[in-house]
Amino acid sequence: MDRLDRQDTPAPRQPETDSAKDELLRKLGERVKELTALHRTARVLQRDDLPPAEIIPRILELIPPAWQYPEITVGRIRFGDFVWSTAAFETTPFLQKSQFVTRTGQRGSIEVCYLEPRPASDEGPFLSEERDLIESLAEMLRSYFQRKDAEDELRAAHDQLEHQVRQRTAQLEEANRALRDEVEDHRKARLRIEQVQRQLRKLASELSLAEARERREIATDVHDHLGQALAFIKMRVSQFRGDTVFCGFESNLDEILTLLDQTIAYTRSLTVEISPPVLYELGLESALNWLAEQFEKQHDIRIVTDTHGSGPKVSDRVAIWLFKSAKELLTNAVKHAQCDTIRLRVSNTSDTIGITVADDGIGCDPARLTSASPDSSTFGLFSIRERLQYIGGRMEVSSVPNEGTTIALFSPRTMEGD
Repeated sequence: MDRLDRQDTPAPRQPETDSAKDELLRKLGERVKELTALHRTARVLQRDDLPPAEIIPRILELIPPAWQYPEITVGRIRFGDFVWSTAAFETTPFLQKSQFVTRTGQRGSIEVCYLEPRPASDEGPFLSEERDLIESLAEMLRSYFQRKDAEDELRAAHDQLEHQVRQRTAQLEEANRALRDEVEDHRKARLRIEQVQRQLRKLASELSLAEARERREIATDVHDHLGQALAFIKMRVSQFRGDTVFCGFESNLDEILTLLDQTIAYTRSLTVEISPPVLYELGLESALNWLAEQFEKQHDIRIVTDTHGSGPKVSDRVAIWLFKSAKELLTNAVKHAQCDTIRLRVSNTSDTIGITVADDGIGCDPARLTSASPDSSTFGLFSIRERLQYIGGRMEVSSVPNEGTTIALFSPRTMEGD
C-alpha cells in the first residue's frame, strides 16, 4: 500500500514551471518594449509641426527603454553632416549599428551601445529581435528623411514656380501697361485723325460750296454786266448802221455785229458753264436733265435719264454738291468706261435723295474704285465718298467685267446748318 501511494504521487516540479513562466513574461515584456518604441517612433515621425532638430532627440529618448538593459544603453543617430546622441554617449565594443541611404544619396545611421559588458546573446550582448528593431528604426528614419528631402524639393520647386509666376506676372503686367498705353495712344491718334478727317471733309465741302457760290457770282456778273453791255453795244451799233448806210462802212459794221453776236453767244455759254442757272431756278432734277443733254451733244453718247422722282425740296448746298458729283460720274464714264449708253436716275425718299449713274462699258474692280489710297483716275470718286461721309451719306459701287459699272450716291436732303 505504501508503495502504491508513493507511485501515484508525482514528484513536485513547481520551480521549473515558474522559471519558464518568468522567461516567457520577460520575453513578452521585451517585445512590448520593442513594439512600444516602434509605435511611438512612428507617431513622433508623423509630427509635421516639428523640425528634424526636435524630432530626432525625441526618438533617441525612446531607444534605451526599448533595449534589454536600458540603464546602460545609449544611442546616436547620424544623417549627412548632422549628429544627435543621448547623454553620456560613447562608442564601446558593445555596439549595434544600422545604416541607410535616401533616394537622393544622403547617408545616415543609427547606433546603440552598452556602456558595460553583458552576457552574450544572439548578436554579441544584443538579441536578434533588437537587430530587427534597429533595422526597422533605420528604415523609418530613411523614409522620414527621404520624405523631408522630397518636401524640401517640392517646397523649393513651389517657391521657384511662385517666383517665376510672380516674375512672369510682373512682366505681363508691365506688358499690359505698355499695351494699354499703346492702345490709348492709338485711340487718341485715331481720334485726332478722325477729327482731322472731319475737318478736312468740312473744309472740302466748304471749299466746294464756296467755289459754287463764287462761280454763281461770276456767272451773274458776266450775265448782268458783260452780257448787257454787249447787248447795248450791239443795239447802238445797229442804230449807227442805219445812220451810215450811205457812208461805205456797212460791210465793216456787219463784221462788228457778227463779232458781237458771237461774243454774246460765248458769254451766255460761259455763264452756263460756270454756273448753270437752271440749277438755281428750276431745281436739281431739271439741272440733271440739262446736264445729260449737254453731255450727249458734247460727247456724242446716249444718256437715258429718269429724274422724275418726287420728294421734299433739296437744300441748295446739297443740290450744288450732288450736281457736281453727277457731273464727275458722267465725266468718268465718258472717259474710262468705253460705253455706248449711260443711265442717270434720281430716287427720292422722305429723308434722302439718291443719284445713280450706270454704264454698259468694260467694267472694273470695285475695290479699286473704293480704295482708301486712290490714284489719279479714282481721286474724284474718293473725293465724292469723303464728302458723302461728312454729310451722313454713302456711296455704293458695283461692277462686272464687260457688263458695266453702277455708282449710286445717297445723301440727306439737307446738310447741317441749312
